[in-house]
This record gives sequence, structure tokens and C-alpha cells, in this order.
Amino acid sequence: MTENQASTKRTNSKQKRLEAQSQARRLRRIRILGVVGIVIVVGAALLFWRNLGHDTVDEATALVAPNRIGPENAPVQIVEFGDFGCHACRTWHNAGIKDQLLADFGEQISVEFRHFPVITRQSPLAAEAAQCAAEQGAFWVYHDYIYEWTLEGALSRSDLELYAQAIELDQEAFSSCLDSGRFRELVQRDWQAAQDAGARGTPTFLINGEQAFPSYESMSATIQEILGS
Repeated sequence: MTENQASTKRTNSKQKRLEAQSQARRLRRIRILGVVGIVIVVGAALLFWRNLGHDTVDEATALVAPNRIGPENAPVQIVEFGDFGCHACRTWHNAGIKDQLLADFGEQISVEFRHFPVITRQSPLAAEAAQCAAEQGAFWVYHDYIYEWTLEGALSRSDLELYAQAIELDQEAFSSCLDSGRFRELVQRDWQAAQDAGARGTPTFLINGEQAFPSYESMSATIQEILGS
């Protein structure tokens, strides 16, 4: 082999190495761009589904007003976390404590019912049923009917539909609402709010965010203290 041939061979070998290195760099860039693209797509999909779930809850919330009696901006806000299968909730309601507080303090207080369905296996469905009644503007009528006129713990699907019929709700709309499950996440959100507030049973009461003992005397004294009277 002549010197020129050897030189040409070395040049060709170097050129091939350079081309191979260049191709390797291009492949690495393609792989990196592919990984980045996958990350972006997955991230966008997760964000979409997360927002979709929030929209579902927000849309369900928008279907009904909070289950509240009294002004939204009342200086004293009472929240009950309750369960339609709860004996103590039924007893508290039928003792008339809520009605007495509303009569005594009027527009200075509001009372809101939120769901904490932990007592029976049927309690979550009963909570959804109450929200379906709320969709027809009848939450408190349905609430009172269950606690005042039904057998304790009778919360099967057929029972819940009978109660809706008894208070003259639109049966087709009520059943369709229950079938859809559109208030399931709203009930779950109430359940989580009860957990976050430290609720360990039902009923649990909050007065301006602080847990309160559910006797009339104790709740009335707390309200008077907040109002400064």
C-alpha cells in the first residue's frame, strides 16, 4: 500500500467515525425529545382528568344551594355533620334544638347540614338521595321526613324512593338523579371536610369552625359569647 493510499484510508476511517458520532448524537436528541414529548402528553392528560373530576364536583355543587337555614353571612355559622342512619342525629333533631336556636337568635345564626355517612352501609346512598331532593328544592323536607316519620335505619333504595314519593317529589327525576350518581363526589367531599374538622362520629357540630357540645344550653351559651351578649 502506497503512502497516499494509507492516507486516504485514514481519512475515510476518520470520516466514518465522525459520521457515526454525528448519527449517535442525532439519535440521542430524538430519544430525549421523545421522552420530553411523552412527559408533556402524560402531564396534560393527568391535568385534564384532574380538572374534569373537579368540574364534576363543582357542577354538582352548582345544582343545589348549601343545605342551610339562615343568612349566608350570619355572624354565627353552625354546621352539623350528620348521617341519616344515625340514632343520635335523629334524637337531636327530634329534640327541637335547631328550631329553638333559630327561634331565639333569628338572623344572627345560620345552620347548615353536611353529610358524614359513616353509620350504616346505606348511609352514603341516603346522603345522595337527600341531595337529589335538594335538587328539587326539598332538602329540609326530605331530611325532616326521614328523621320524623320513618323507621330508623330504613334506607334502602326502595325506601328512599318511597320517601321521595311521600313528599311528592318528581319520582322520575329523583330516580334518574340517584341512578346518575352525580352527587356522590359532593357527599365524599363533605365526608372529607368532616374528617379534616376532626369529626369522629355523628352528629358533630361546629360553631364558627370550632367543635361544640350539642346541648341547647351549651350551644346557646357559645352563640351568646360570640355575639357578645
